[in-house]
Amino acid sequence: MRWRRRARLAWEVLRALPPMVRIEFRLRRSDLRETCRRLGVRCDLTSTEPPSAEAPVLPRWSRAPIRASYFVVSRWPAGDTCLRQCLLIGHRLRELEPVLRIGVRREDGRFAAHSWLEIDGRAMDPMAARYAVLGSAG
Repeated sequence: MRWRRRARLAWEVLRALPPMVRIEFRLRRSDLRETCRRLGVRCDLTSTEPPSAEAPVLPRWSRAPIRASYFVVSRWPAGDTCLRQCLLIGHRLRELEPVLRIGVRREDGRFAAHSWLEIDGRAMDPMAARYAVLGSAG
């Protein structure tokens, strides 16, 4: 049973590499909204609605793509950023219609930004609650 899980993870890692290359190319060549549109991830930078405190309920099939995405991004030469993670996971889970959100906060007198995915209004990242959504700043 364990070898099946590892084989599935290896397969998912191989499937995540081409989209990750496209993500990197798009981040360098176009704006965020266009990048999201091409990846099938909705980008919400205007809503002032904070994310729900409840975690989303994800289907079982989503576990391997999420794990593989974390694996790929954590070893990506251009850096392990929350935005790259969100774009790759969002692309891999696009059937669930994820929404990319960005938030900001002051941290030790410095400005900090963070991105996360929401599915059905629920943030996949528990850190999202610590940030004011970008739409509320404007």
